Amino acid sequence: MYYPFANREEWELAKFLSDNLNQGQITQFLKLLWVRSETWKPLAYATTQHLFTFMDALPKGSKWHCMTIHTEGYITAYPVHLIWHNALEVTRHIFGNPVFANDMEFDPYEIKDQLPPGATIVPIILASNKTPVTHQTGRLEMHPLFLTTANIQSDICMKATAHTWSCITYMPIPQFVCHPDFCSLMQAHVWHQCMDIICENLKIATATGTSMVDPSGHSPETS
Repeated sequence: MYYPFANREEWELAKFLSDNLNQGQITQFLKLLWVRSETWKPLAYATTQHLFTFMDALPKGSKWHCMTIHTEGYITAYPVHLIWHNALEVTRHIFGNPVFANDMEFDPYEIKDQLPPGATIVPIILASNKTPVTHQTGRLEMHPLFLTTANIQSDICMKATAHTWSCITYMPIPQFVCHPDFCSLMQAHVWHQCMDIICENLKIATATGTSMVDPSGHSPETS
C-alpha cells in the first residue's frame, strides 16, 4: 500500500526527512549507528539519492494551472487570473489515497443497488472559508475553495489533521470599473465562469462515469 516503502512507518520517516532536512543532513542521519544497527529492520533506502528516488515515485496529485479570465466588454481594475486544479484529478487523488482506506464508505447514500454492477458513487463536497488571500498579490482579493468527497467518514473529514480537504482554486474576486450596483452581479458571473473551467472534466465524469482507483488499489466504475 505504501510502495515503494516497506510500510507506513518508513513512509512517514521519509516524508519527515524530506520535508525538514536538507540532503546533507539526511545523509548524516542515514549514517547514524542507530539507523544502521542490525537490531532494527533496515530501511529500504540507504542514501539521500535513494530516498528521493522513492519520494519521486509517489503520486504527485494534480498540478496547479493559471490562466487569465477575460471579461469582454467590461473593464476591471486589475487583470483577472484564475489559479486552479483540475477538480476531477483532485477527486481521484482523494478517493485513491491509501491513508483513508479504513475510513471510506463506498455506498454513502445506500443506492448502490441502483447502480451498474461494480459501480459506486463519489459525492463531491465543496467549501470556502471566505478568507481573502492578499499576501504578495498586490492587494488582489481571492478566496480559496476546497474539495473533498462524502465517501470519507464525516468524523474524519472534521479533523483538520486528517488532510481530507484539498484546495482546488483561489477564486478571483475582480473589481469592475462600473456602477456599484452591477459589481456584485459581474463578480457572480466570473465566479460561475471559473467554476465551469475548474469542474469541466468533473461534470463530464458525472454524466458518463469514469474509472478511479480506490484506497485499496481496486478500480471500480464511479459515477
